[in-house]
Amino acid sequence: MDILNILIDRVDNVNVFNLIQGRTPGRDTHLHTRVDQDLIQEFLDELERIAHLSNQVQGGLTYDLNLSRRLRNAGQTFFDQFFPDPIQEKLRASEGGFLFFHVDQTLASLPWELLYEGTCFLADKFAIGKNIAGFWSESQRAERDRLRVLIIADPTEDLDWARQEGEGLLESLNADVSSDRIDVELLTGPRLGKLELLEAIRNRDIIHYAGHLHYDPRQKESGWLLPEGKILRAREIEKMGSLPGLVFSNSCMSMPDHLRRQELIGEENGANEGKLFNHLAGAFLRAGIASYIGTSWEIRDSDHTFEFALQFYRSLFEERSVGEAMFDARKHARQQFPINDLTWAAYNLHGNPLTRIFRSGNRRTFDASRNILTSRKILQQYPYPISRLYKRFLDLQDEPDSDSRIMLSSLSRCFFHTLGICGSILFSNLESLKIRLPGLDHTLDFNAWTNEIYEGLNKVHSLGVELTAPGLVESFFLHRDNIEKLLKWSQSLSEEAGAPDAYMVTFQYLFDNLLTDLSFLGRYRMVYLKDGMGDALELRGQQLTEMRILPSQMENVQLSRSIMKSAGQLCFFNTSRRSLLSLSPYMRFDPSERALQYPLLSWSDEV
Repeated sequence: MDILNILIDRVDNVNVFNLIQGRTPGRDTHLHTRVDQDLIQEFLDELERIAHLSNQVQGGLTYDLNLSRRLRNAGQTFFDQFFPDPIQEKLRASEGGFLFFHVDQTLASLPWELLYEGTCFLADKFAIGKNIAGFWSESQRAERDRLRVLIIADPTEDLDWARQEGEGLLESLNADVSSDRIDVELLTGPRLGKLELLEAIRNRDIIHYAGHLHYDPRQKESGWLLPEGKILRAREIEKMGSLPGLVFSNSCMSMPDHLRRQELIGEENGANEGKLFNHLAGAFLRAGIASYIGTSWEIRDSDHTFEFALQFYRSLFEERSVGEAMFDARKHARQQFPINDLTWAAYNLHGNPLTRIFRSGNRRTFDASRNILTSRKILQQYPYPISRLYKRFLDLQDEPDSDSRIMLSSLSRCFFHTLGICGSILFSNLESLKIRLPGLDHTLDFNAWTNEIYEGLNKVHSLGVELTAPGLVESFFLHRDNIEKLLKWSQSLSEEAGAPDAYMVTFQYLFDNLLTDLSFLGRYRMVYLKDGMGDALELRGQQLTEMRILPSQMENVQLSRSIMKSAGQLCFFNTSRRSLLSLSPYMRFDPSERALQYPLLSWSDEV
């Protein structure tokens, strides 16, 4: 897809515009508008007031506001005043794509994403990046098929949200992205020094920072605040040589004692919060970082900043460009967060929106060498019935005179439980979204159950909804033909038809590949909630184990309500998203008998 470059110079109060479509200058060159600095400042001040109100609403104020409408009105007024008519018409007529602003330093603070062209914000139709004159250089890094990611979280140990964000991202990225695509490390804590951090930064592809930003008027003296008042400055990062291709900053502001914030923010000197954050972005861009993602203001709701960042990384690992991944994260935030939550509006990309950091070296195939699932992983991490039956299969393999039909029966039952568990998670998730499949109103055999799974997956795909179990949709579509084969062989085995030796090796090979891609089964938890206080049984590995939902997790209001509501039920617990999904009525657990039941399946199994 082509990119539209808009180059804007500013001389006094005159803006000079040039358009380049792809690499070709367009007809619209040297267009002019006259916009006074006080109008620009009033627009930025209005955005800051709206952002402040949004944070207050998230903090508990409940008065009725339509901040999106207020943001839209300000964005449209400024759009009409700032752009010449030919550019306005071009942006309105465009169906979307990539938009790259190259602007004078005096325009650095303008959030181009929030300009409203009459029907939508520019961020609603374009993947947007900006280049501040003199700050940015094109990335020379080649696309990688395995990214080294460093998460630096709460180095000063005074920001609980930053620590939780770092831990959540570590767990989520390890859960959602195959280990052959990512190497992720978390650094946090009071012993984090400058030397250790500089060593850790070397040769990283992505750095995610959650902590204090240190502001200094001398741009390259700005940086990250570390323990004991130390500062890792932009000029020190610049000397590293091999710099990361992307820095993602979820941060709050810090500045030297001799600088008072109110001296820097206000109409007198034309500075505001957005200007300070853009100043810090410029520090890293001047140091040589090709792509920098930050916010124009501090965001109060850390759960939403975490979810925004996670959605961005998910898209990035789907081979989307940095700009496309930002576009996807914004869209997710606008659809999922409350109307007065402006998380989507706060973020901006400094850099080329076409930049692509990740590209898979190989398409997904059933190559056993790509990400071998060890038996130990199944036995220790996968749900109780899958783990127990797989262990039985392995034990029978070690016995010299084992009956092949009994061996394959263990593996087949393991496969049936996999279908039962995945189907229960999917159907429960759809029901939580008020989506009911008409075929689930009576008892089903496994053929009908599997058909309903794919019916549900098609609805998920067409509606664009997101499931609690990451990777379920992709894995079932990827393995569809092989699931049908496994189902056919399992049914012929139960009917005592065919020779199991003829497909034993193939059955195990295909089933192992399926379990490899259903990695969420080993990364997240199936729990039976004993009460509404967080006491539970975890159905993981060879044994049932007592567990308790952590107090820090219980502080999440939505999770706490789900626990109370789901007492006495079997649930799927996505720990990284802190979301709990009741599997009733599709799956039940009897703790006294330690037995799993699938009420809608005409099949039962005693593990």
